[in-house]
Amino acid sequence: MSQQYANAWDQGTYHQIPHQEAWQNYNQFAQNMPPQAFEQAHQQVYTQMPPQQRGGLLQNLLNGLTQRGVTPQQMGIQNTDPYTMSPQEAARMTGYAQQQQPDILHQVLGPGGALGSPWAKLAVAGVAALAAKQFLGGGFGGGNQGGGFGQGGFGGNQNNDNGLL
Repeated sequence: MSQQYANAWDQGTYHQIPHQEAWQNYNQFAQNMPPQAFEQAHQQVYTQMPPQQRGGLLQNLLNGLTQRGVTPQQMGIQNTDPYTMSPQEAARMTGYAQQQQPDILHQVLGPGGALGSPWAKLAVAGVAALAAKQFLGGGFGGGNQGGGFGQGGFGGNQNNDNGLL
């Protein structure tokens, strides 16, 4: 299974992984990955996601966290505008949610969750695929020559020259 996910990352086809399956693997990796690796995987996936879609996904996550009384300072972020938040801050917020409020993460990213969206599915599948690649020794650099979010009609020109991929 890990090799299949790693290949999906390299080929930019992780958007084809079924959401329920991706969610199960995402949870497994989230429980076994060091927090820094979890954040790094999200950062790479958020870097690829078109800003408008990333902002919509992060808006749901931020709303869920703030409704529970979590402050930006607790999450370690400065920018509270999800549409202009850097991939690093977005990953930090997601990492905080995974550690402190995993039920919110499930609501936002999980299949059938109240706030689930196609972009949530892509984020989960991307992180699961990238985590599999890292697990198999590929690290968090390189790969994904297939274009990731730019493929499958999900918009935007893919630019892999950002230094993270």
